[in-house]
Amino acid sequence: MTIDDFCKKLNDFERQYPADASDSLEEGAKKMVKAIKRDTPIGKSNHKRKLNKSWKMRMINAWGKEPKAEIRNIAPHYHLVERGVKNPKDSHGNPKPEWQNALNKHKGFFEKSVQKNWAGVKRTMETTFFEKVRGHIG
Repeated sequence: MTIDDFCKKLNDFERQYPADASDSLEEGAKKMVKAIKRDTPIGKSNHKRKLNKSWKMRMINAWGKEPKAEIRNIAPHYHLVERGVKNPKDSHGNPKPEWQNALNKHKGFFEKSVQKNWAGVKRTMETTFFEKVRGHIG
């Protein structure tokens, strides 16, 4: 059996055993959330809704469709950290261009974290799915 045949067989098993595929996807998504939490920038101020503690994961298992995991952040200031600030202003509305570098230093951290951890998470999902359907391979 070549590697292409094995990959094709795993894809067939995904369609035949969606519950096992969903379980392995959920385990991989939980591992990705832990990795994203580890890579999230931590601020110095003490307030509720820290970025690090605001990551949520939700599984969507629709009948007849592939399972899907949604990872999102519910912090109200997440978009400012992720996308950065183009024209920073102080509380009086005065432009503060000297703040731009400090406010944009973590720009794109979510995508960087996903790219950094994707290989390990994918390997985890493959191995857990293979362990679950090992008895069905003939």
